[in-house]
Amino acid sequence: MKQRDSRLVRSLLLVGFLAVAVGILVARASPANRYEVSLYQSTPLVFWVGVSIAILASLVVVVFALKSRFALAGVALAGLSIASVSALPLVRRYYFYGFNDSLTHLGWAKSLVAGTLTPFEIVYPSGHITAGMFSSVLGLDVATSMMLVVFFLSLVYLVFVPLTVSLVVPNRKAVIIAAFSGLLFLPVNLNGFKLMFFPYSLASFLGVVLLYLFFKHQFSATDEIASRWRRHVTPISVLFVVGTIAMVSYHLQVAVNFLILFVVAAVIQFVQRRRKAPDVSAQRPVYGLTFVFAVAFVYWFTQYTVGVSTGGLFIDGVIGILSGESAAGSAITQRTGSVTAVGGGILDVFVKLFLVNAIYVAVTFAVFLGVLLGWFRDLPPRGRTILRTLTFSLVVLVPYFFAHLLGDISETNFFFRHVGFAMILATIVGSVGLFYAFERLADSEYRTPLRNGAPLAAALVIGLSLMVMFPSPYIYLPSNHVPQQQMQAYDSAFELSDEDIRFVGIRGNPDRYAEALPDRPTPALGFTTPDETLSDLPSYYDGPRYLMVSETDHEREVVAYRELRYSERNLTAVRDQPNVNRIMSNGASDLYYVVG
Repeated sequence: MKQRDSRLVRSLLLVGFLAVAVGILVARASPANRYEVSLYQSTPLVFWVGVSIAILASLVVVVFALKSRFALAGVALAGLSIASVSALPLVRRYYFYGFNDSLTHLGWAKSLVAGTLTPFEIVYPSGHITAGMFSSVLGLDVATSMMLVVFFLSLVYLVFVPLTVSLVVPNRKAVIIAAFSGLLFLPVNLNGFKLMFFPYSLASFLGVVLLYLFFKHQFSATDEIASRWRRHVTPISVLFVVGTIAMVSYHLQVAVNFLILFVVAAVIQFVQRRRKAPDVSAQRPVYGLTFVFAVAFVYWFTQYTVGVSTGGLFIDGVIGILSGESAAGSAITQRTGSVTAVGGGILDVFVKLFLVNAIYVAVTFAVFLGVLLGWFRDLPPRGRTILRTLTFSLVVLVPYFFAHLLGDISETNFFFRHVGFAMILATIVGSVGLFYAFERLADSEYRTPLRNGAPLAAALVIGLSLMVMFPSPYIYLPSNHVPQQQMQAYDSAFELSDEDIRFVGIRGNPDRYAEALPDRPTPALGFTTPDETLSDLPSYYDGPRYLMVSETDHEREVVAYRELRYSERNLTAVRDQPNVNRIMSNGASDLYYVVG
């Protein structure tokens, strides 16, 4: 690289790092002081400008100085920029980020730290234990520690995606492509796979470490005359066993997926040995690792009834479809119906949420065909075997995932969870496919225009992905932000309320908040208050009720859901009717006593 070019690259990197640093400092200085229905709109513009400058600078450096030592600095700059976006709930000092299940997990983590709940009383305690450790060591409150766990495991995912690809293609360009692919956070789909304290997502991120250790063990150097014991047991395999314990206690559904993958790997290795395939003798056996993982999974699975009940729903759904007694696709039908009801288009949402994913899925399918047709002969045997394992695993897993659209289990979000898991494998395999595609294009007549346009094209792809990293009205969803004032309102309400009077709510009762506050007495809970009754509450109820109406309710229903179930007029009508008395208010939430 010429000295002038070197100075230009250094300047770009300096500007990029300064821009993102200024953005982070400005965002940190602008903490959230109320519910934010859109994290994107509420975060200062300076932050987004800084991140944009940094990403563009990193892409220019990586594309035009790929072979220099500055390329890795460009990757690091992009990583810092996108990681700062994923960490925005922490940077902007949210009290907590995550509704529904996440609030329940918050209560469990608090109870675990307080010693009123043991790890064995939770079916997936690993995340809660990690949050408790962070809380104790760093002196943070439990809610912040849980958000830190999410950020930490997302970083683990970002590191181990390119490391895994490096085992397939030991090429600098392939690893850089994989690093940027990981930064797209393709598994996050905001339906069943979310960037918040959601054990399935956390376990999937952690699973990439296990995947790397599994293949690293399989292809670590081995001596053919070594004892059978030594061929199975290595420092890497010991780490794998430790990771196995963490995995099965992070989430059993993810453990099932990885168990299927490891079984596929073991079967492929067994077939190769039977056929005396070249180079298979240099591999370490993976049967032991697969067996240990299976034993750990079966042990943990049998300790809890939730796994049996979920498995029962799955089997009933498959049998119901085969017998003609069940319908399919409830989850997708429900979500598409909601989108159209608020004025959105199915194609619009698909483009926003899944366009980039669809590209990686197409590339992954092309790689699968290439594996079948022997297109990757230039890869080392290790790379071909790993690609075969990953693509054949998807062949087994994808029908299993689609089976979650059958019967009663289709009413859950399990299918979308598994779509997120599949995108982890598609990210790895797709990165390999993109590497080969770019290599072909680099030797074509289009090399120069493609190279010149690559930074802008990549920035567009990254931008599309960043815009759906968190839910927002952009995709007809509210933010999962939980303000401290709202938690304090429920805390005070539960403490001071009459235990014989039920709490009712907008779009559901406050059961999740009750679970998130384990130190408070469990309140009596009623049902959802329909929209049409909000203007005449005393006539609807047959007795007194507590009704909490929060700023979160208003922003969610009016701004994000566009008055799909609740109108702004009826929400504001609560305070202006007789026999409905506001007995508590803290600026974020109002508690009403309804004389029914």
